[in-house]
Amino acid sequence: MADRDGTGAGGAGSSPGGAAPSAPAPAGDPPSVPAAPGARREEAEQDAESPVSEPEPGTSADADMELLRALLSRTLGLGGDRAEPVLDELSLAGVGRFIKSDRCKNIVCMVGAGISTSAGIPDFRSPGTGLYSNLQSYNLPYPEAIFEIGFFKKHPEPFFALARELYPGQFKPTVCHYFMRLLQDKGLLLRCYTQNIDTLERVAGLDPELLVEAHGTFFTSHCLRASCRQSYSLAWMRERIFSSLVPKCEKCQGLVKPDIVFFGENLPSRFFALLESDFGKVDLLLIMGTSLQVQPFASLISRVPTNTPRLLINKEKTGQSDPLMSLMGFGGMDFDSDKAYRDVAWLGDCDSGCLALAELLGWKEELEELVRREHAAIDAKAGDRDGGTPQKPWGDEDKDGGSPKKSLGDEGKAQSEPKKGLGSKAKAEKDPKKPQGGDKDKAENDPEKSRGGQ
Repeated sequence: MADRDGTGAGGAGSSPGGAAPSAPAPAGDPPSVPAAPGARREEAEQDAESPVSEPEPGTSADADMELLRALLSRTLGLGGDRAEPVLDELSLAGVGRFIKSDRCKNIVCMVGAGISTSAGIPDFRSPGTGLYSNLQSYNLPYPEAIFEIGFFKKHPEPFFALARELYPGQFKPTVCHYFMRLLQDKGLLLRCYTQNIDTLERVAGLDPELLVEAHGTFFTSHCLRASCRQSYSLAWMRERIFSSLVPKCEKCQGLVKPDIVFFGENLPSRFFALLESDFGKVDLLLIMGTSLQVQPFASLISRVPTNTPRLLINKEKTGQSDPLMSLMGFGGMDFDSDKAYRDVAWLGDCDSGCLALAELLGWKEELEELVRREHAAIDAKAGDRDGGTPQKPWGDEDKDGGSPKKSLGDEGKAQSEPKKGLGSKAKAEKDPKKPQGGDKDKAENDPEKSRGGQ
């Protein structure tokens, strides 16, 4: 997920006393000749009277100052003219018209836990319902410990107990996932960068080549012993987790961990290999369901060209400019100032936002049909495998405000009415074979709603 922040002591080249040693005179310089006492006194008087001279125009100091002025003007909005707008209107409708124009050919999506909450999987940080608020039954020293690699190696049991509740295969992709599938099918999706580990992007049909699972995935697992690193499949890991076993390597009996990124681990190499090229040629950055609090993922918003529009679909505004972070090169988004020229925020749940955008693009019926068709196929497959009752079709789940058939004519209403409780839907999507414990705390904490994210 991300390493914890730290501060270093001292800087490169610093010395214990705080002063750098003076450089020796270059070889070949003529030896200095001592000046006469009178001359030394005259030079001292001149130095005391003469002001410090300004650097001449064209010097490196002058160029450095100009660069600093430009940086401050661009990142902090200090001085300078307002940037030329890149959208004809800073609204969802303006973004829709931009997507339909010939200027938009490459869309990059950045997504987090908020795109999966309507599937019954909670995000991390929502008060009361987020994953970190509902881990009391696992007796952790602090909530984040369940995803820390050091804690996991010593105490893997809490993570695997939680994994039984959040394991892939128990949930169906959301409207938001299928909106990205439409972008792919229409040749507009350059890449999807996801913080999620639920594999729902894969289930929705995104091409793995167009997917960067920045925080890893449950799709594969590996033995943690460096001398082994035996690989295991999703089915192999599922069998062990649902048998309440701590997965052990068949070759060396080492601990086996899903390939999700824990605190204290590096992000996948694919993340770093693709971001430079992707973010250099992106025409639209679509950010959905993420708090943008986890680095280095959150910093990606500052990597797009300055003329690239950025649309945030989220329950609240996030990723906004912070002067200190801007100076460090992590420029945020600007939705509200008089210098705003490319950033748009649509506030509400991600499914409603995607449906609203699809309607503006003329894709709404196509999106709804895609979701119904794919969910029916998932239900049929689950029924054939388990002999159980298929899950409720999409479009009938609705009494909690989650029905995609909800009218989107009033955008303000859609934005002000995020989804309500998802308990009934989550219950319908439980694995019928999963043991149902009677522990009251577990029932109240509902750890089934959990997953990595952000």
